[in-house]
Amino acid sequence: MCGLIGIGGERGPELLPRFLSDLAHRGPDDEGRWTSPELTLGHRRLAIIGLDRGGRQPMVSPSGESVINFNGEIYNYLEIADRLEKEGHGAQLGVDRRYDTAVLLAALETWGTAILPDLNGMFAFAWYRPRQRRLLLVRDRWGKKPLFWGRVDLGDNSKTLVFSSELRTFTNLPGGPPEPDPLGVARYLVYDGMSGSTTVYNGVAKVAAASWVELDPDGNPLDSGRYWQVPEEADAINPENARERFENDLRRSFDLRLRSDVPVGLFLSGGIDSSLLAATWRRLRPDDRVRTFTVGFDERSYDERSSARLMAEAVGAEHHEILATGADLERELDAVWNHLSEPFADPSILPMSLLCRFAREKVTVALGGDGADELQAGYDPFRAWRPARLMERVLPRALWYQAGKLAENVLPVNSANMSLRFKARHFTQGFLHPADERIQGWMAGFPLTQALSVMDPDLADAVDPEEVLAPTRNAFRAVAQRGELLSQINAWIQVYLECSILTKVDRAGMMHSLEVRAPFLDPGLAENLLRLPDALIFKGGKGKALMRRSAQHLLPPELLSKPKKGLGVPQAAWLRTILRERFEDCLTANRSGGWFRHESIDTLWRRHLAGRADYRRGLWTFLFAHPFQHHT
Repeated sequence: MCGLIGIGGERGPELLPRFLSDLAHRGPDDEGRWTSPELTLGHRRLAIIGLDRGGRQPMVSPSGESVINFNGEIYNYLEIADRLEKEGHGAQLGVDRRYDTAVLLAALETWGTAILPDLNGMFAFAWYRPRQRRLLLVRDRWGKKPLFWGRVDLGDNSKTLVFSSELRTFTNLPGGPPEPDPLGVARYLVYDGMSGSTTVYNGVAKVAAASWVELDPDGNPLDSGRYWQVPEEADAINPENARERFENDLRRSFDLRLRSDVPVGLFLSGGIDSSLLAATWRRLRPDDRVRTFTVGFDERSYDERSSARLMAEAVGAEHHEILATGADLERELDAVWNHLSEPFADPSILPMSLLCRFAREKVTVALGGDGADELQAGYDPFRAWRPARLMERVLPRALWYQAGKLAENVLPVNSANMSLRFKARHFTQGFLHPADERIQGWMAGFPLTQALSVMDPDLADAVDPEEVLAPTRNAFRAVAQRGELLSQINAWIQVYLECSILTKVDRAGMMHSLEVRAPFLDPGLAENLLRLPDALIFKGGKGKALMRRSAQHLLPPELLSKPKKGLGVPQAAWLRTILRERFEDCLTANRSGGWFRHESIDTLWRRHLAGRADYRRGLWTFLFAHPFQHHT
């Protein structure tokens, strides 16, 4: 894992040290620089494979024809090296099998963008060919590793290309941060993070997941493309063969992700996903030292330590757990604020950061269960889909609006994890959306109409409401021929997985120089899961049908019926207690200008503070926008 930076033009060498210092936490082991008259590259390295300095970056190819600035891991780099040598390119390109970066650079010089679908890993990289004046920016198929770029003002009234692993680079420009992008701000409020290529700043974009952008050194776009999509057809496969294929795929994926020259551990929650990983590790390598890590809470509705202990004992793991108190997580908030790369309002980043800090004391790489719920319909909104489709045939939407208001006024305010009032409010809120937007309606911190009402009027007036939910709508429609279940899954993959789950894990891990790998997101395993017929994904009102079938003979029976909790924090209660002063400081700062209409946020805050309403999600979104609109 690493951090990378690129600056076009003659001011690159001057500005590089300033920008590299912001990326130091992403790569504490080494720093590298490469300069040319047109482009300057910088790199911070966290050494995982090839611990000597021979893997330094930016890395120039033996031919001198190109240079790469790479962040991430290519797990199948040895297999790609074999392919290069078999086809006669190894000696010619001087392939160094010790380093995945060197193998990737040789593969790019050999096959160009045609190699991208074959890369198994998590990555973002810049590949530059000086003679052709062509710069390729690429992200992995899931969007695990971030990459931002834009033509920005460096304080001299001219536009210069800058790209970086972190959006914070663009808040520290000599000319000051760019102006806010109204659509980006609206999407942040609705999605709790940033989806697709959108950012909250005008003129700054993200390279989208599974995509590449080609530019000249001045930042002028030359070409772009997407190199992976969800499979268009389902397999005809019986349940037993599907289970065997899944377990074989998981073992192969796990074996690849254990390639490391540093210690590896496992995040263990006690849920099915991470428990399957623990069981797979033990079956694959019976003699390994398996180290597991869990975070717990005093609040029982959020705590999963007992289940994690049970699974750790079942596989003979060396188990480590930490109890996260409110005071711990309030302190962690400062670390998160100081290291977030872009506005991000998923509160589970706080315990995830604490867990990464804790695990980093013993390991440099951790494995996690990310992706399983998205690939296999594991979240509550998937369970709500069929009832919602039945109800919309019976009751007009206007009555559902009234039902939502009734739930808001009648059900008691409750700060517990997934309380009845919280579920009822979000169900009726999502139901009011058309089918291809409903998932985000269920998930939104601010519903779309409310998001626009709490934004600064000048920003809100510049937003086309039809564009705000376009990422969800487009992802849902992209695989419509496979039916509504896969349409939902694709929306979760292209929106929630990237902009929430993987963003959280990357930012929390990199804060503490910990690399987190996701075996369920192995391309072969994931594509086989996405090709399953609906009956092997969702059965009996529950998702992850195939995984549950596999779990029946791999996990302790006590874990099989355990309800899903997810990694969360008691944010509703904390806003009224330990975070009250901090929130009110942010509210005061917002009076002097920002992205929000002060009166609207103040009204929500007072109702929440008095216990008359539960606006935990929306208020948290406001809180975590503060460092970016006020640049503290």
